[in-house]
Amino acid sequence: MLESVTPPFSLRMLNRAGAALRFLGLPLVPLTPASLKARAVGQAGLSDFGEPDFEEPLAILCRSAEEDARLSLLGRMAVRDQITRALVTRLRRIDLRKRRPEIFTAPLTPPLIVLGLPRSGTTLLHRLLSLAPDARAIPMWQLQQPIPGPGPDRRREEAVAQVARIKKLAPDIDAKHHIDADEPEECVFLLDSSLMSASFWMFAPVYGYIAWFLDQDQRAAYRVYREHLQILQAETPGRRLTLKAPAHTPHLEALFAAIPEVMIVQTHRDPVDVVNSVNSLFHSVHGVVTEHVDTRRMGAVNLDLMADLVERGLAARDKVPADRILDVRYGDLTRDPMGSVRRIHEHFGLPFEDAFAARLRHWLEHRPQDKFGRHVYAAEDFGMTDAQIAERFKGYVARFGVSS
Repeated sequence: MLESVTPPFSLRMLNRAGAALRFLGLPLVPLTPASLKARAVGQAGLSDFGEPDFEEPLAILCRSAEEDARLSLLGRMAVRDQITRALVTRLRRIDLRKRRPEIFTAPLTPPLIVLGLPRSGTTLLHRLLSLAPDARAIPMWQLQQPIPGPGPDRRREEAVAQVARIKKLAPDIDAKHHIDADEPEECVFLLDSSLMSASFWMFAPVYGYIAWFLDQDQRAAYRVYREHLQILQAETPGRRLTLKAPAHTPHLEALFAAIPEVMIVQTHRDPVDVVNSVNSLFHSVHGVVTEHVDTRRMGAVNLDLMADLVERGLAARDKVPADRILDVRYGDLTRDPMGSVRRIHEHFGLPFEDAFAARLRHWLEHRPQDKFGRHVYAAEDFGMTDAQIAERFKGYVARFGVSS
């Protein structure tokens, strides 16, 4: 049974005040392209946004946030801050490209990226692979703000405060997906400064934006993504970036076009479990920012998104180098996590030494599967059945043998 997200009394009062002022035509937190760009310019002390290709997605995102997300006052503030961070990062990236052009011409050490259906073991596998001595995973605080500005660096401090707020508002979040400012997180945030990123849907019910996003060419966004990898690599030359984001799965062609040297690990799990788990997680996250979570509408959109991810991902796999992708099934990963990591390293010719094995064993001993609580979910909570979900993925299940 789903539990509603109930903000503390003080925040409920704040949200009610915001709703009353909005009813009177006095929005306290404007979400317009002009206001957000001005806010970003003020924070960054920079004004060159580069090519105007971000203007259309920014306008559509703002319109969707206003028209169909039903954001509370707290939600408006959260979405404003997320978009502002993306625009500040864009300003800093373009400024850095002018000042340090050598960063963007340097070759990349082939990064290792985990993708696949969300909730299919991508987080577990990513965190295990990140323990390799030559690997470099990027913590949540740096993914959200990858480029520091002048003056004291408060990026981590801000992320710690943000995580604390989320956990206060959604106390079940850790049981569904453990978050920590210092833990490796999804590199989908590195697409945000292009304003073409699934992360905006991950944090707010921007239905219009995600519908538009699915029909867009992602190649320019992945060129931005490569630039961010070059920036991160310049901080620790010789270390192999180890990343993960299920959102990359339907965009393999764009990813390989931008980063032909990439090494991909794709995880697979029964889509029935995936869709139900995704919906449960989104219910908690969206519940923090919106006045009402439409569980049926959200569930239907996520089902379509997961089906699209599988269909586009499978079609793209026929067009990219097969030897650069290794498949890992969720059941194999959970039964033998160390064996799965060893197989990945052997496939890509990466070292697997005793010290690495010892680190893996230590991590696994101290992070059992339900350490942060048990995640319970059901299709009926979102107006569907397991059978309906399974019907959408028959081809995928047959190809990868992941039916429960």
